[in-house]
Amino acid sequence: MYIPRIRRAVERFGTHFLARVYTSTEQQGYKIAQQSASPKDPAIAYLAGRWAAKEAVVKALGTGWTGLNYTDVEIDRQQNGVPRIVLYGTAATRLQERGVPQWKLSISHDQDYAIASALLIVHPHLQS
Repeated sequence: MYIPRIRRAVERFGTHFLARVYTSTEQQGYKIAQQSASPKDPAIAYLAGRWAAKEAVVKALGTGWTGLNYTDVEIDRQQNGVPRIVLYGTAATRLQERGVPQWKLSISHDQDYAIASALLIVHPHLQS
């Protein structure tokens, strides 16, 4: 994800953009990142990383964004800082249909880009 693209969306659409794309938990993380912002603007990098991670997650689900809202996928952090995926609505339903999941997620930032990769390991429900 090109970080300046997210910066322009925030500047142009403000809270409407944030509410459409990010959950309240993600928006709170953005506000926290703004408090510690440096000249390199890590708050916008935070949002871009979340966007990249959401895209990686829906691709790992095998659905893309078809039938999903951006806020059906939430990227949060565990207490130890490891990214955590929380699914809502249609995304959660689609995952339940696939079995018991285990996620691996990585988010990285470098200059003007944020990237993410998601791996979904599914253990199908045992059938008798």
